[in-house]
Amino acid sequence: MAYESGARANLYRMPRRAFSLPRALTGRLDRPSGRPEEWFLGSLQTRVLRVLAARGPSTVREVAEALPKRPAPAYTTVMTVLDKLFQKDLLRRKREGRGYVYVARYSQDELRSLMARHLVDELVDDFGDVALTHFASTLDGLDRRRLQKIRRGQ
Repeated sequence: MAYESGARANLYRMPRRAFSLPRALTGRLDRPSGRPEEWFLGSLQTRVLRVLAARGPSTVREVAEALPKRPAPAYTTVMTVLDKLFQKDLLRRKREGRGYVYVARYSQDELRSLMARHLVDELVDDFGDVALTHFASTLDGLDRRRLQKIRRGQ
């Protein structure tokens, strides 16, 4: 079988270089605030969790009023988001009067750690040794001080 000549023929002789996935395949990784929690939760759920982390135990109204106004979501939207976060076991709630008082089940650092662990476990389950090889090569490229810090668990 003969290869085509011209521009397509050059594709077969191109040197190996860093491979980048097309944006269409990685679009789900877009995070409006740049926070990794949005991979799992989306922008509004992430903002609600941040409000609860800052305020502590809060009612739906208190969370709705504390959310940044860009534009502010409706009270019922905030109520739905809080219920979904409760169903995901990320919040605790206690009945108070006709409503609930919500509190975050995890600190922001604990939640990030749980999410990172889940991602790593999923990558290793899905990609096996290939994922481990990439983790190892990433570790090889780290600054020595940072690597020591990681090994100490800080």
